[in-house]
Amino acid sequence: MAHDSRFSPELRPLSDETLAVLRTAVLLHLERKSAPEPGLEQAVAVVVREARERSMRPEELIIAFKALYATLPDPPTIAARAEQLRLREKLVTACIHAYYGQDGKGGSI
Repeated sequence: MAHDSRFSPELRPLSDETLAVLRTAVLLHLERKSAPEPGLEQAVAVVVREARERSMRPEELIIAFKALYATLPDPPTIAARAEQLRLREKLVTACIHAYYGQDGKGGSI
């Protein structure tokens, strides 16, 4: 089946405020390199609440996370870059699970 380029659903991005909450939580977590950061779980809750309110599709959440990560400072080492990517994947998974009401099935952040 060929892709119909005439149908392009409108993207519903997260608000600047929500992205700021998420960015701050991610940067704090990466800076501290500690156990799960409560701010991350709170940020996920904010993201999921807004995504549901805006009827965002899961792929829009993934796009939002990738866009956010593109704005982060470059990690100083390969290991730090790997950690940044692992965290992104964990956050995306946590958001998708929470979005569909599967809290607790994605593991802790």
